[in-house]
Amino acid sequence: MAARVRTWWQAWALRLLGLGLCVLAWRMIAHLVVMVSHGGRAGLAGYAVATLGFLAGSMGSALTVLGGHIFVDEVRVSARWRRV
Repeated sequence: MAARVRTWWQAWALRLLGLGLCVLAWRMIAHLVVMVSHGGRAGLAGYAVATLGFLAGSMGSALTVLGGHIFVDEVRVSARWRRV
């Protein structure tokens, strides 16, 4: 598999993107807290904000921790699960 991230600034750009997604997730969670404190119910908007916050937090933390290694590192697969 060819390496997709070749330079150090691309790896740092991915980490900064991850931090941005973590901040976005934090803002969405803060928005949910405000919605609940004003007597809001779990409607479609609340579920959508919670889902997007969870996805942004998950992707953001993975990109922040791994950076460019998310595309480059190879994972060993046992013989049982290899494609024939």
